[in-house]
Amino acid sequence: MNMVKRIMGRPRQEECSPQDNALGLMHLRRLFSELCHPPRHMTQKEQEEKLYMMLPVFNRFQVFGNAPSSSMIEKFSDLLQFTTQVSRLMVTEIRRRASNKSTAASRAIVQFLEVNQSEEASRGWMLLTTINLLASSGQKTVDCMTTMSVPSTLVKCLYLFFDLPHMVEAPVVSTPQPPAPPPPTPTQDKTSGQGHTQQELPLADRRALLQKVFVQILVKLCTFVSPAEELAQKDDLQLLFSAITSWCPPHNLPWRRSAGEVLTTISRHGLSVNVVKYIHEKECLGTCVQNMQQSDDLSPLEIVEMFAGLSCFLKDSSDVSQTLLDDFRMCQGYAFLSDLMLEQAKEDESKDALKDLVNLVTCLTTYGVTELKPAGLTTGAPFLLPGFVLPQPSGKG
Repeated sequence: MNMVKRIMGRPRQEECSPQDNALGLMHLRRLFSELCHPPRHMTQKEQEEKLYMMLPVFNRFQVFGNAPSSSMIEKFSDLLQFTTQVSRLMVTEIRRRASNKSTAASRAIVQFLEVNQSEEASRGWMLLTTINLLASSGQKTVDCMTTMSVPSTLVKCLYLFFDLPHMVEAPVVSTPQPPAPPPPTPTQDKTSGQGHTQQELPLADRRALLQKVFVQILVKLCTFVSPAEELAQKDDLQLLFSAITSWCPPHNLPWRRSAGEVLTTISRHGLSVNVVKYIHEKECLGTCVQNMQQSDDLSPLEIVEMFAGLSCFLKDSSDVSQTLLDDFRMCQGYAFLSDLMLEQAKEDESKDALKDLVNLVTCLTTYGVTELKPAGLTTGAPFLLPGFVLPQPSGKG
């Protein structure tokens, strides 16, 4: 599982030769040409099967994996059209598994996207890793993915994943076994020349791997403005605000942190006029404050973590607009912070949370688009006290 090893941070022991890369690229071009210009009419299912055949080719060879984003289109002139096709397939597959029952939908989507015994046999995983590579190839491909609703579709999935049930590994049943046959000869890896056997990853590792790649894709997409505007247009941006300030089971906390990471990325790169207007009109900050106030299941550290995400949004938006700072004031955000700090000051267990919260509030005082000057500067002193005389220095300094 070379792709899995690379994503998990393990050193890669093999590299494809330039000849292999060239052959892989030629094969990719031929397959895509057959998809775009078939000798006969192809049904949607046949088109999808043809596209699925291309995904292992795209992922297996390091034609694009280590290449600069600018060279992807140079090597594969149909890259943007390929991106459109792959994006459409991803959105279609996820929508097929979505339903009104959030738990059933989330399980079906996760089971489709997770890697199984073989990467190439895991269609959803191959689709996800292809999307991950394409998201690294620059604004043109990201715009293609945005046009096909990839960002909003993935954010909907992220929100559904808050309802995933706790992972339970299949129990191992001990039964009498006949004498074990001799161990099989490891299969030979044609690219590395080293023997290996495919072993299925434990469920927890597969879920962690999926979560890591999933948030990678969303973060890559949201470093551009168009995905944030698409989220606003599709009315899915508010899902992220609701997600970061909602309670979830402990086993799904990584998904809530992922939502916070995506929202922080949007605050740094995607705060266009339209996005700020959407956040204001949808009262997203008011929803966040209300969620934190009304939930009795959140720990002090969780609330501080939630407010840290909001603080980033207020800070980044304050460089261009006063709107969100005014929204935070209007929804009694400062009063909530004051009550929260006074409440936590009574609890010995909350000292660390209180310390972090004070630091965040200290930073909050520097946000804004207008420089605040102390009163009295026009008279030559910031503060005027009756009878006060400035002492003379005793030294020469």
